[in-house]
Amino acid sequence: MGGVVAILGFVLFQALTSARVFFRNVDEAVAERAELGDTTFRMQGVVVTEPAEDARGAITFAVSFNDVDATILHVGEEPSDLFELGMPVVVDGHWEDDVFVSQQILVKHSESYVADNEDRPGVGEGTDADSGVPLDDAETNDDEVSASDDR
Repeated sequence: MGGVVAILGFVLFQALTSARVFFRNVDEAVAERAELGDTTFRMQGVVVTEPAEDARGAITFAVSFNDVDATILHVGEEPSDLFELGMPVVVDGHWEDDVFVSQQILVKHSESYVADNEDRPGVGEGTDADSGVPLDDAETNDDEVSASDDR
């Protein structure tokens, strides 16, 4: 019985430690480059150079945080259409010398796209700005809430 518990404990330990992904700002990741070695982690920053594709199809660009830059060599899937100069991103990868090799780019975006898509059902005039719920429904819900408060 003790052997089974030990095996389950080992499997659980391996699952938890191998699933861990560290998250650093660019300035932290650059300062801790030697300690991080080739450990996979996530790094956030703002794209500060125009992304360029090389002959292999890899994308090279730089990200910055607190006035510290890091060169990124992205070898994973092509990033979304939202990926561009000036966008905040999170790159998932590891250091190879002075270059961060990324397998995944996550683009951090605001919700300002709602105003650009007023033709979508439930978006634009006649809707609650926060929820997208038609104002008639939002007003009805407010009335129902206030009616229940009076009880």
